[in-house]
Amino acid sequence: MYHNGVYHLFYQYNPHGATWGVGNLSWGHSVSGDLVNWAALDAALEPTSPFDANGCWSGSATILPGGVPAILYTGIRADGEQVQNVAFPKNASDPLLREWVKPSYNPVIPLPADVPADFFRDPSTAWLGRDGLWRLAVSAKVGNAVGSTLIYRSKDFRLWERNAAPLQESRAAGMVECPDLFPVAEPGAEEGLDHAPRTGTGVKHVLKLSATDTFQDYYAVGRYNDTTDTFVPEDDGDDCQSWRRLDYGHIYASKSFFDARKNRRVLWSWANETDSQADDVAKGWSGCGWTPTGSGWCSGQSKRSRH
Repeated sequence: MYHNGVYHLFYQYNPHGATWGVGNLSWGHSVSGDLVNWAALDAALEPTSPFDANGCWSGSATILPGGVPAILYTGIRADGEQVQNVAFPKNASDPLLREWVKPSYNPVIPLPADVPADFFRDPSTAWLGRDGLWRLAVSAKVGNAVGSTLIYRSKDFRLWERNAAPLQESRAAGMVECPDLFPVAEPGAEEGLDHAPRTGTGVKHVLKLSATDTFQDYYAVGRYNDTTDTFVPEDDGDDCQSWRRLDYGHIYASKSFFDARKNRRVLWSWANETDSQADDVAKGWSGCGWTPTGSGWCSGQSKRSRH
């Protein structure tokens, strides 16, 4: 996210080893003034509470009215249930937002009855609808079979209610992850659009999903209805694995944010490598970040930075 003149990058991080570890999974935190040069800070979130005892998994940041950021993230409880939690800066006036607090009223979204314990994760950046309610998207496998993107609404960012209809269903995909829904201008526009309630002439939406069956990211351009909270692709079919690939390299679990400094949307992805686990341990790190650059979404050349 971009907040008060500083770019903040949060990423999945194991502070106790070079490779992925369930019980140690935390949120690393780095800051930058230009998206190229980064300074690492202490972890923003660590598994210290009953609602995230087995790790602080993926999520998103949202800037609330008044300029206070909030983090929504998936926590895995000691019993293995995936739930959605919220965290806020301990000191909102700290320009680096170095410490975060997880309220005791977590989880804010418990595991739904029709979703298996380990298939409910990755809350998106929240957005305000024209009715004044917050929305967020969460990935789930509904009924042990359908890869769904669920929509939740809230008045206060604390109590959330599930929408009756999913934002999207991919029946050929057993599970989808890391949903990202955002507005884009019609062809010819040079600037990105913020994640505000935008519908109607001149605005379309992109829905990006990560499919666990193929370990690839797919996206479709279509129409989002903020009354029914549903998304209809223009011409790519209902199943995300028939959509356009975000990249034909080895990237996954991408996430975008609106860069208010340059009025553009920037997308980050995880570039997982093919090194062996022994090689990762020897070099002391595993995986790297990838982002397109340019004024438009997903345009220009790519730069890579390791985290």
